[in-house]
Amino acid sequence: MTPTPIVTRAAVLHAFGDPHRIEEVELRAPGPDEVRVRLVAAGVCHSDVGAADGEWGHPLPVVLGHEGAGVVEAVGARVTGLREGQRVMLSSAPGCGTCAHCLVGRPIRCQASLAAMGDGRLTTGSSPITGGRGPIATYSLLACFAERAVVAARSAIPIPDGLDLQTAAVVGCAVLTGVGAAIETIQIPAGSRGAVIGAGGVGVNAVQGARVRGAAEIVALDPSPDRREWARRFGATHGEDAADPDRMAALRARAAEDGFDWTIVTVGVAEAIRLGVEIVRPGGTCCVVGLMPQDRPVPIDMLDLVTYERRIVGSAYGSLTPARLVPRILALHASGALLLDELVSHSFPLEAIDEAFALSRGAGGLRAVLDLTDGGRSRVPTASGLGRSTPTTAP
Repeated sequence: MTPTPIVTRAAVLHAFGDPHRIEEVELRAPGPDEVRVRLVAAGVCHSDVGAADGEWGHPLPVVLGHEGAGVVEAVGARVTGLREGQRVMLSSAPGCGTCAHCLVGRPIRCQASLAAMGDGRLTTGSSPITGGRGPIATYSLLACFAERAVVAARSAIPIPDGLDLQTAAVVGCAVLTGVGAAIETIQIPAGSRGAVIGAGGVGVNAVQGARVRGAAEIVALDPSPDRREWARRFGATHGEDAADPDRMAALRARAAEDGFDWTIVTVGVAEAIRLGVEIVRPGGTCCVVGLMPQDRPVPIDMLDLVTYERRIVGSAYGSLTPARLVPRILALHASGALLLDELVSHSFPLEAIDEAFALSRGAGGLRAVLDLTDGGRSRVPTASGLGRSTPTTAP
């Protein structure tokens, strides 16, 4: 007997650049290696905004969202280690579990996962979502902008009972990506000097990762004075206005003699990536995290790159498998070394998803989260600019 699907609400994108439509969709029962999760919170990442704007191709219609946390509602026949009622955060890097990349703890490089992501389905089967006109694609193996999601069991990572579920959702990408770039991808040396270009949700976490690694100087480069101030609160030693051509020219001019040991570029802008390369010292490393629009070139002076022996390194999702990186991050949070609850600046109900997207497009706030509970309410920034509300901890 075929398990009965359920009906849930989701924000469906039907055309790039259009508003979302809040619709009732059908969600199939979880397969043998899948779980169904009742989502409580979903973070709005700028990558979701880029996908909605068509900056890279993806099947349509689609349910976006790749930062999510909630409670397991149902488990597939072969699933072990997860149970109904368990609180989990969701991961976009489940991997296939058997390829060479997965076996060394790098599932973000798994080609089977990347193929499934591009097709708008799961690694474990077809997209679980169906609308009135047929199948609906799953974004980034998760589709978190919905009240429920069916995902691969490897995408569900158990979390402690005391962790705010809005915080947990943001850990799923912003924290993993930013902190992971600093502590895992380039393993910032203690006492080093570096700059983080872009001080949004990912950028302040790169700052935190650099602080945890013991960097002596962490400069936040961002045109927004508010974001530079946030970066300082998360551990930057000082900030520079990235929109000031004279200051940026000065950083470039001194790079050969007094450049940074490393830079982390968290925005998908060609000029920012070029700046990240040009302000590191000879032998320095530029780590690129921000996603550029598809097929958009970045002009790099290859003579300088070669003669200065600079390195350009890509970093996706913190490099290391979330199954290992998330516990490290949560342990650092528990010890007081990482600020996590302070990352969420705004909260919106599902119906206000396009307001959250507009905030992200305008570089407003630090991180917006969709409150997917029945009584979801909007959160506004505090006077300090960092949002704070009663933790969402109940199952």
